[in-house]
Amino acid sequence: MKFRTLSRLIYLIRSGHRRGHGIHSPFLFRLITTVIEERETLPEYIKFKELVINALQLLNSTSDHQYEKVYQQFNLKVFNPDELYKKVELPLRYSKILFRLARFFKPSSVINWGPAFGVNLGVLAMADRFANVYQVINDHEFVFFCRELLKDPVFSNIRFLTEYQEIQGVTEFVIINWPYDTEKSRQIVQKCINRHGDNDVLIIRGIHESKEMESMWLETLSDKCLFVSLDLFEIGIVFFHKGLQKENFIIRF
Repeated sequence: MKFRTLSRLIYLIRSGHRRGHGIHSPFLFRLITTVIEERETLPEYIKFKELVINALQLLNSTSDHQYEKVYQQFNLKVFNPDELYKKVELPLRYSKILFRLARFFKPSSVINWGPAFGVNLGVLAMADRFANVYQVINDHEFVFFCRELLKDPVFSNIRFLTEYQEIQGVTEFVIINWPYDTEKSRQIVQKCINRHGDNDVLIIRGIHESKEMESMWLETLSDKCLFVSLDLFEIGIVFFHKGLQKENFIIRF
């Protein structure tokens, strides 16, 4: 916790580029001002809030031992649903960024690696009903929970895969949700780099969660295949666009 707090302070001191200030690329200026910093209240946001409420209700209604292994995985005492939710799912304001990014880039498929209770999956599924959203995780507890939460037909484009069933070569729009497992995050980043296309987008959660994750993030930025990156503290966004100058922007969000 002390490391994250210190990192947050450093982030606030270094962050800038609000409203596109200092951004010379027309593509990045538009992305930051009309997607990242967009403040318009969209109709879908009501559904997003409902998903959060329903997920927390489901967690609170489960027995103490139903998700015992999951609590242990995050070093939490059994039956602390609010804290468990925070460990697994992004804060809603960052989920909205995923939604807006998916609508902006219009990928034919989206892949979420790591634990999920279904809220962010639902958000991504609503960005484009015709794009498949793949959830890659081996823990059946998460899959069971997601299926319970996402019964509405509006989420029928969500697919569940294990790490052994991952789709080869699909890296258009990837989210890595392993902020407490640096090695797992690093492995998936390397897979994306090895298979990347020129217009791919990679989003990594927890880039300042620990010293190890922060080091992994800096290693990622140094790769010659990666060009522009955005640091929003809770998430890091990387673009493989060859037409962009290599640079990391720390955006206060």
